[in-house]
Amino acid sequence: MEIKEIAQIIKQNGGILYLVGGAIRDEQIGKTIYDRDYCITGISKEDFTKLFPKAKILGKSFEVFEINHEQFALARKETKCGIRS
Repeated sequence: MEIKEIAQIIKQNGGILYLVGGAIRDEQIGKTIYDRDYCITGISKEDFTKLFPKAKILGKSFEVFEINHEQFALARKETKCGIRS
């Protein structure tokens, strides 16, 4: 499945696909892009797994999905936890 097809499926289901990470930097400085990571907003994990049942799930602290060697993460809210003194 091509990235344009994946993006279209996500869009048709209320989400947005963003290219993120080092690929953006590499594109800006004219370097060849070897690794593309994507972030998805607007759909839930359950929706994503229904839309892409063959996606491989990676990661332990938060899930990253892999389709055709491309990685997709759902947007998440960062929280800090620690001990205050």
